[in-house]
Amino acid sequence: MRIGSFEHKPSLTIVLMYLLFVALLLTLGTWQMQRAATKTTILAAAATSQSIAAVGLDELGDVLVAATEHKLVTFTGTYHGEQQFLWDNRVHQGQAGFEVITPVRTSAGFVLVNRGWVPPGVTRQDLPEVAISDELRTATVTITGLFSRPSKGFASGDAFDKNEPWPKILGYFDYQMIAQALGSSVIAGVVQPQQKSEAAGAENAGSGGISSEDGNSVGTRADYYTANWEPIASMRPSRHYGYAFQWYAMAAALTILYIVYNTRRTESEQ
Repeated sequence: MRIGSFEHKPSLTIVLMYLLFVALLLTLGTWQMQRAATKTTILAAAATSQSIAAVGLDELGDVLVAATEHKLVTFTGTYHGEQQFLWDNRVHQGQAGFEVITPVRTSAGFVLVNRGWVPPGVTRQDLPEVAISDELRTATVTITGLFSRPSKGFASGDAFDKNEPWPKILGYFDYQMIAQALGSSVIAGVVQPQQKSEAAGAENAGSGGISSEDGNSVGTRADYYTANWEPIASMRPSRHYGYAFQWYAMAAALTILYIVYNTRRTESEQ
């Protein structure tokens, strides 16, 4: 192709390589834009849910839809502290630890509640102490939080080791496997309690309350640990937009290099 005194004449191999790499870069940029849009939608749904009235477990409907919308749910039950899970590789302020997943027995079955983040022990075998106190064990708890279904991510194999003692280290949520381990039905999702403070047991931390069998209050939310969960895992939309810009910029740079190195000035004809 000739434009004025310049001739663009790359080899077929160069053209094919350019098209392949620029298509790859544009695809990666578009994928990051889609990821950003998805996470923006998730954040908006979670924000909307927190501004409307909470629903009961019997009003959740389709759990997949409820989790996608991050419905605000409220329910009452009792902690099943004998069989808890430690959700592994949960990072808080740069430190990897666990999030404590405790089943709550309700009339609709077990509900998995994320009681918050705890740091790890000195060794892998030295698990954090997350036992339910005797006071809480006999108390009725009212919990309000967002209903979610955490992604499996790149996890593989069993969700946890059936032969491990309790609490079991949980890699991802396999609700059927969890139900079998608990010996009862489990609502297929995780409730992320609302918390007003990151400090475990801080005054007025969280929604709902704790009552003894006679209906009297038995204290503030000492059943919660450090709030750590967010509706989206790891990167926020802004990070995805940044990566998308990088991929698109690389595609633009490659295009400029392709044109520059395959275009020659021709001698003007006499």
